[in-house]
Amino acid sequence: MDMNAATDTMPLSHAEVAQYRRDGYVVLRAALGPRHVAACIQALTGLATGAIPARETTLMFETGTTDTDAERELRIRKYMDFTEDAPALKAAANSRVLHQALDQLLGQGRVLFQEMALVKPPRIGSEKPWHQDASYFRLTDPALIAGVWIALDPALTMNGCMEVVPGSHLGGGVPHVHENDFNRCRIVPDALRAGERVAVEMQPGDALLFHSLLHHFTAPNSSDLRRRAVQFHYHQEGAVWGDVAQHTRHFYNPDGSYAGCTVPHGAAQTNYNYRNGLPRAITPVDTSD
Repeated sequence: MDMNAATDTMPLSHAEVAQYRRDGYVVLRAALGPRHVAACIQALTGLATGAIPARETTLMFETGTTDTDAERELRIRKYMDFTEDAPALKAAANSRVLHQALDQLLGQGRVLFQEMALVKPPRIGSEKPWHQDASYFRLTDPALIAGVWIALDPALTMNGCMEVVPGSHLGGGVPHVHENDFNRCRIVPDALRAGERVAVEMQPGDALLFHSLLHHFTAPNSSDLRRRAVQFHYHQEGAVWGDVAQHTRHFYNPDGSYAGCTVPHGAAQTNYNYRNGLPRAITPVDTSD
């Protein structure tokens, strides 16, 4: 038997599992088939236009635009908390092949705790600064968190694909500078390793699986190509949410002060977990077609 080959129930080869451990990321090709990609795109359009009621979904717009613009959908930069509103997006979060791969990387048993659609509209899509996702979540063990970023359009260097620093997760948490916006928090200049970046170009349906301490970034989109992706965060069952003191053990400045992203620096440091730690069980579904 070729020990590097993937099987039907183990979609990642031994070499790909080793890559995740070494580099902090791996790409699972065609995690969503064409029909599921189209259904996800249709769901995002429905949430943007109101054809699908946004009962729990939150929409965020590019700076300088509003939700009253005639081309409303082309102004949205982020959708959040949509799985209960849009069955197609919930199916993507529960993709069987995706969770078979995560079982290989992290072991069995996890819950979904965050969902987002990350959009870079043509010509106006803004950057997402260099950061580590674990800086946003007060889980005591960042290794029990996995991020999954699934392309719905071709994700290319020209339209703002994911860029990563291989192996950066092995260095632990680094200080972040908060811009007093939950979505604008970046690695401090002295800890940046942007010269080691690798652009991860992907086709629709491909999924990037990455460690929560991996340094990553997406550039502005000045092209005419839209770039839509869905991103999910999972933590393994048994993971523990902590307080700011525990989070400071991973994200701290040279003086020992807090340098994570869960509150604006200098604000009251109350106990916190993302969306009250809302656990959503995984029920795998076939997303291959």
